[in-house]
Amino acid sequence: MNRLLVFIASLMVLVPTSAQDDCFNPDLSNDGIVGSADLLLLLSYYDLAWPLDTSVSCESSVEHQGYNYNVVQIGDQCWFAENCRYLPAVSLPSSMNWAPHAFVLDYMGTDADAAMATDAYTDYGVLYNWHALTQWDLCPAGWHVATDEDWMTMEAAIGVPGDDLETTGWRGDDQGDQLKDSVMWNGTDNYGMAFRPGGQTFTNGTFGNEGVIAHIWVATEYSSVYPWHRILMTGSDGVFRNNNVAKSIGGYGRCVND
Repeated sequence: MNRLLVFIASLMVLVPTSAQDDCFNPDLSNDGIVGSADLLLLLSYYDLAWPLDTSVSCESSVEHQGYNYNVVQIGDQCWFAENCRYLPAVSLPSSMNWAPHAFVLDYMGTDADAAMATDAYTDYGVLYNWHALTQWDLCPAGWHVATDEDWMTMEAAIGVPGDDLETTGWRGDDQGDQLKDSVMWNGTDNYGMAFRPGGQTFTNGTFGNEGVIAHIWVATEYSSVYPWHRILMTGSDGVFRNNNVAKSIGGYGRCVND
């Protein structure tokens, strides 16, 4: 059991009741006073110190479906440091209906093994339409595809002003650059998120924008047709948030700890 929960449960025995008066003495220090000394003794019994450490500590990586994802911590969140790679099946970019579909940039076939052997898969991961993003098992147990709220929490932690968080369009000043890869792209990668310009699929059924943008889906609907998304782009320093792209196009996804 979580030690904090054990501690809280233990504190409950300090609540005076007629039954407890007969079987438990909360004066653990035997000084005639029930106070802070008794609390510290109770904490030491469970090998805890005061104040209690409730901070988040992220593992450096997590395994899912045979692949080890690098993990980074931003504030109290643990994030995948790379795009999701789960690919049970691959589709042509012209598969623009509302069934779940996944794509690998510039791959024009339907063989998932061949798609995973491409440089684009290695560099960028998998493009998902929003239905695959939210219906497939992209994240391990204890994780989920990042929501709009998750993104805003992260954006606030890296300095996007509070008044900007729920607006649409370009927000912040250099926070987009802070999230971009510094090797394949022009970012500063302050937090190890290493977003790369892996492009997207378009509504005309083609790939595009490699080297220019990263289109990132989030697992939050705005309407039955349009979900929320983020864009990072060459030449723009901020983080773009909007809800004007149909669910059928392909974008990338990231997982965050529950």
